[in-house]
Amino acid sequence: TPTYKCTMVRVPMARSGIVYGLKQVRHTYEVPTEREIYEFAHRLFKTVQLSSECSIVCLIYVERLMEEGKVPLLASTWRPIMMTGLLLASKVWQDLSSWNIEFTNVYPQYSLEAIHRLEVKFLRILKWDLYISSSLYAKYYFALRALVERTDFRQRYNQMVGGVDNVQVQDALKVEERSTMVKEEALLQLSRSM
Repeated sequence: TPTYKCTMVRVPMARSGIVYGLKQVRHTYEVPTEREIYEFAHRLFKTVQLSSECSIVCLIYVERLMEEGKVPLLASTWRPIMMTGLLLASKVWQDLSSWNIEFTNVYPQYSLEAIHRLEVKFLRILKWDLYISSSLYAKYYFALRALVERTDFRQRYNQMVGGVDNVQVQDALKVEERSTMVKEEALLQLSRSM
């Protein structure tokens, strides 16, 4: 829907009057950066508590939408498409799925009715086919995993979420060491009890 800017001017006249003008506001959209996409998704994942599997399921749904519905992923449409894909992924994949109202709370610029309309439109374009075979899921999982294993991707990702030489990374390594020690100790005690 178009947005308009209204300018009002009070003009002294024999009878009181106001002259106004309407000008349509044009929105410009830029291609999102990796950081913008990460922050958009991370906010949803953190607040709505989506599982990591939802990202893979969302990717499959969005690619289906692009292929079957010929819906382009543009700078102006990627947010609602990704949000709707994650909503459907949550409803199909998670035991305790998310409600539309939770997504509205995270991104209030999308009303509950707008999210509902997006969801229905998405489902109609996909012809309500939300089934994902285990082989298709595995294909996407391993393709994404191969992408993550590329050195340049891993370095960019680490810079985006905390970076190397960061205290968070050092803390994570300490937690990993401790959990490995606890696991080994538990296995040792278990083997002694048998």
